[in-house]
Amino acid sequence: MAATITTDDVRGYGITGADAMLRDFIAVVDGADVCLDKNRVPETTQRILKINAVGHLATLAAGGQIRSQSAPSGASRSFATPSGAGIDSTNWGSALRSLDTAGCVTRLLQSDKARPFIAVAGPGRRRGCA
Repeated sequence: MAATITTDDVRGYGITGADAMLRDFIAVVDGADVCLDKNRVPETTQRILKINAVGHLATLAAGGQIRSQSAPSGASRSFATPSGAGIDSTNWGSALRSLDTAGCVTRLLQSDKARPFIAVAGPGRRRGCA
């Protein structure tokens, strides 16, 4: 049976973002459940894969990863923007790739650049704007 993760699980790994966004990312990652079960991936591994995938998506959505942080009020943070392409553009994604031996979650997050995009336009009526 597929592992379930929650926003609290994700936050426990230090991943931040709006609850609604994290829930949507979790829903996307849950799309790998059939593949994970079919490949008999252990539940603990499934949880780690899913959390890494959400971390990857949240990092991309936020625009980068925190590289350094200071405080007691000489406050300072530095960010590194995602580098590379696709899944390897974040630390979360790189970890995911190395752990996802069946490729179930990784496939969900990679864009398939080999697949052509076809747009079809047909006859239609134009409507004027008032």
